[in-house]
Amino acid sequence: MYKKTFYSRRVVDRRHKRLHKSKNHKNYIQSSSSNDDTDCPIDDFKEFKHLIDTSIPSMIYKDFNTNQAYDDDVHDNTNELNDFVDNSTDYSSPLYRGCKYSTKKSTKMLLDFLISQIHLDKKNIIGLIKLIKLLLPIPNKLPTSWKKIKKLFGTTTLSFTTFLCANCLNVCKITSFNTKNCSNNSCRLFDRTLKTSEIVEIVHLDIRSQIKLIINRNINLLQQQHNVSPSSDVTSGSFYRKMASSEHPNTVTLILHSDGAPLVRSTKQSIWPFFASIVELPPPVRDYQANIILLSLWSSKRKPDVNVFLEKSINDIERLINHGTAFYINNMEYRFLIRIQFFVSDLPARALMFKTTHFNGYYACHYCVTKGHWSGSSVIYPYDKNNLELRTHVGFTAAANEAKQKSTNKRTPNIQGVKGFSCLLKIISYPRQIVLDYMHLVCLGHVQSLIKRWCQLLSSVDIMKMDNMLSIARFPHNVHVIYNESILNVESWKAKHGRLFVLNLGIPIGISCLPVLNSSHWIIYCLLVKLLHTPESSDDIDFADMLINYYCRTIANVYDESLELYSLHAHLHLPSQVRLHGGLSTSSAFAFESCIRYLKTKVHGTKHLASQIAYWYDIQS
Repeated sequence: MYKKTFYSRRVVDRRHKRLHKSKNHKNYIQSSSSNDDTDCPIDDFKEFKHLIDTSIPSMIYKDFNTNQAYDDDVHDNTNELNDFVDNSTDYSSPLYRGCKYSTKKSTKMLLDFLISQIHLDKKNIIGLIKLIKLLLPIPNKLPTSWKKIKKLFGTTTLSFTTFLCANCLNVCKITSFNTKNCSNNSCRLFDRTLKTSEIVEIVHLDIRSQIKLIINRNINLLQQQHNVSPSSDVTSGSFYRKMASSEHPNTVTLILHSDGAPLVRSTKQSIWPFFASIVELPPPVRDYQANIILLSLWSSKRKPDVNVFLEKSINDIERLINHGTAFYINNMEYRFLIRIQFFVSDLPARALMFKTTHFNGYYACHYCVTKGHWSGSSVIYPYDKNNLELRTHVGFTAAANEAKQKSTNKRTPNIQGVKGFSCLLKIISYPRQIVLDYMHLVCLGHVQSLIKRWCQLLSSVDIMKMDNMLSIARFPHNVHVIYNESILNVESWKAKHGRLFVLNLGIPIGISCLPVLNSSHWIIYCLLVKLLHTPESSDDIDFADMLINYYCRTIANVYDESLELYSLHAHLHLPSQVRLHGGLSTSSAFAFESCIRYLKTKVHGTKHLASQIAYWYDIQS
């Protein structure tokens, strides 16, 4: 064997072309800098002709609504993304002489369009920005690199990424070729180059800097003397009022949420974000995308281990709870206390995050110790066999520690539905700070179960009548809901369809199409959900409590016992939840689920998905 000292003509030609291209690129950057007073030669435009011919048109003329099956409506405020620049802190000069917009605002509007609307990747964004810079008057100050863009907005990357082996969850060793190897010698993947599907990617973001940014942006709203929140808001619940302190008026109270969503179909990778929102911001401002805090991201083929995924974020929150924090806003120092209001998620995510039995298990309820009963092919929770003895935080943590001690590699014990200790218990009181999400429980859960049962009872004529009533319904301009799917295909309904149906359309349609017994029973359900959605007084909650107990007690007589699932049993605990944390309308996961859909649009390719999302989140925040 001898060392190869010559290369083919083709290799040499390729090297010359790359070198020539690199020199042209550097010459363009110098000639189109913001300080250049000369006109750019028209020949420079040829450098970007391939962008026009290939990448850019294919992105611009594609159907950008492919992933936009969920349209925002009056309840979802994700359209008010970061579509503004705080003019009080915008001291940048105009983009060019005579331009009415500053450099910062112009760049912000351009990036929001390219990132949020067209969903271009880094390379195409910079290519298009360079092309726009050529067309602008000379001189202009449009930045043409990510380094210059970050410098313009004064942003710094405060997130860091950890790569784990998906088999043993040990930290990967990163080689000089940027490949990942497992460093655990007892793992079956030890010292092997890991595939993308064999890697867990965790990104942690700085919570304090995000809180400061949101408070700085909304300081005038937070300093208002009068309360602008609705009477059924989280701030009206007994839990928030008990935590509120007149001695420390500057308090930041967080609502936590986590859920999973698929990202790459071919590799079955999914993303699990860990979000937070600030209670002191009144709705709908609280739910704006710009005011949602992204704490952590988990990207992998496997589901997250909560103690690995959230350990860093929980430690950061715990430190802020114990010591508070201070910010300088408008040259004044403000000291804030940090509190946790509640954790909200769907039932599978809640079981995963708190290491409890899933919703189809025997001890699925997180409020009480009712044990389910096996019936045919599922576990049911009959109303007359309920044991409504409430769980306590002390009892739950004791069961969690016992399960942790008894667990082995082959067996996970189950102590009254508890399978282990979750690090979330360090900052959350179980079960008072665990909230049932009515988006999944009602809109996507029980409503769809009932409609499926109606399809078995109704004739084809009545089903067609119900479909026609839904299709011809007309709504206000800010409610973007269209019932394209028949009730026979109710699984395809979005949460907004179920919400509008149970709150507004369900009663007149049910009276017109259902038998008297079923329609009467359905009206009771619509009333109790409506009362708990935005209760105006404690009497509304008490009346809804009576209706829920009657509804759950009689549902087996109206239909059969197969509907007495845990999802129905959980309704019994909704009134006490509303007393603690306010109406269902302000304690749901609608805003967070919209945020997950927004994050999914930031992904390109199949690698480093969480890092991509965190990068764009930093840029747009």
